[in-house]
Amino acid sequence: MTTTKMYLKEIAYEKIKKLLIMGELEGRVISENELVDTLQMSRTPIREALQRLQNEEFLEIIPKRGVYIKEITLKEASDLMHVRVAIEVYSMERIAELLTDRHIADLKANVELQKDAVERLDVYEFLKLDLEYHESFLKIYDNHHFVRTLNNISDRLIQHGMKVFNRETFRLKKSIQEHEEINALLVQKDFNGAVKALERHVLGGRDFYFR
Repeated sequence: MTTTKMYLKEIAYEKIKKLLIMGELEGRVISENELVDTLQMSRTPIREALQRLQNEEFLEIIPKRGVYIKEITLKEASDLMHVRVAIEVYSMERIAELLTDRHIADLKANVELQKDAVERLDVYEFLKLDLEYHESFLKIYDNHHFVRTLNNISDRLIQHGMKVFNRETFRLKKSIQEHEEINALLVQKDFNGAVKALERHVLGGRDFYFR
């Protein structure tokens, strides 16, 4: 496979996934022809991107009928949030000897960017930064499988979160406050408190996602 083909496939994947997450293809049966026109790309990278997105359960490809967008169910959302709790809390419990001042500075900087996104009412940017914030603990623990798992499941949760947070933007500021609480506990080296705060934060987010 040429580098150009791989590059186009990745571009198609990222563009279609963003359309799905932003809700711009929600509730619709789409066709390859429509995506060719929308993305101004050839069929091959689009077809490969759709197959990848089907594997990630964003959509379902039905031959001769089209591409069906898959809504996230309450059961799926609940299962995914419990995966998040498991890997994030597990990682947080094990980073006491690994956490540096540089890590804390990066966490604080991320929260400041979250605040800026909220001020601009950019929900999508906030959700991406939120993912990066939580991903930081997995990276500090240095478990790449955890990082990949979080990325895979968070894309589906962001897709659902776009609807919820656009409707009730006050929750964004509450999330930021909870991130600041976690940061403060880490500065104090209160790792038990940070673990509990993180668990409350993720589980509280789960309950909010189900509204």
